[in-house]
Amino acid sequence: MRNSENLLNIELLWEIPLAFLSLIFFKTVRLLIRTLANINVHLNKKTDLKWLIYSDKVLINPLILASILVTGPRWNPHAVAAGAGPFDVKESLAIDVKSCLDSAESWTIGIYSFPNAKAITHIAFHSSNFREQWYQLKLNPGKYTLGIRYYRWAAMVDLPAINVDGNQIINTQSINNDDINDYLKNLAERDNIFYRCLNYYIFTLLICQKWVPQKWVQKEYLPVGDTNNEFFYGVIYQGYSLNFQINPLLLNNYDIYLTIYNRSSFPVIWYQIKEAKHTTSIVEKDGFYLIRLRSHPSYPLQDEVSDDSKIIPNNETLRINTLIVT
Repeated sequence: MRNSENLLNIELLWEIPLAFLSLIFFKTVRLLIRTLANINVHLNKKTDLKWLIYSDKVLINPLILASILVTGPRWNPHAVAAGAGPFDVKESLAIDVKSCLDSAESWTIGIYSFPNAKAITHIAFHSSNFREQWYQLKLNPGKYTLGIRYYRWAAMVDLPAINVDGNQIINTQSINNDDINDYLKNLAERDNIFYRCLNYYIFTLLICQKWVPQKWVQKEYLPVGDTNNEFFYGVIYQGYSLNFQINPLLLNNYDIYLTIYNRSSFPVIWYQIKEAKHTTSIVEKDGFYLIRLRSHPSYPLQDEVSDDSKIIPNNETLRINTLIVT
């Protein structure tokens, strides 16, 4: 258990070189997986596209799990998550947003380029009035993938149909509510030396973030972060707890989700924080945390409220401290 800044500085003498090697390994594996995915797409022209829903059955494939851990490694256990694609777009993409509106109070769909997974745009529940069943986007010619996140989902959950250039390529897909996110309880058991090496550098990067550019830290830690969320993050040591002091107005305007990850970036603790003062359980191993603040669906966006009701997520309205357990 660390209780001295001098001890931490000594550990950095070997942590930084190991983190540098991990970063090289991460970039190499990501390049390899994207290359293999691109080759596979060119060799196998799929015509029966459908949403890929995260589950034990899907994630038993080590390539899929590795692909997730180099594309969106900060796993989101608070939402129903699914992906689709890649597929070719010449002019436009249309999404059956009625399925989204009926399935969740709060949701986001991300459109990404393939194979480099660059975020092109996000569509969210508050992005438009959505007067029509279909929401259409004009896109440059190319290959794209989709990622969907449902928060506050309903009793019946449907993933939307997708129309590309006037042709429906993905049909509406229903999800069994009993199985939603059931795989998460066993996810950390898949951890091994490969995944530890893959994300080992993140812990050290977060320790050293006061000495390196913040944009780089954010790019590594939130590579496909949802633009509709606000984020707070940092390290948490073995034997410590996180203590939260939250402005009540922030709780009224945002859903606040906490995830604590191990050094391989597998979630080990996750839940929604609903009280102004909160302390987590003791963390059993070194790791890092991520706070997702998502605008409450029953409240307007910040630029639509009066100054008296406006609240800005920052280190004053959400204070996070680490507590050592002796």
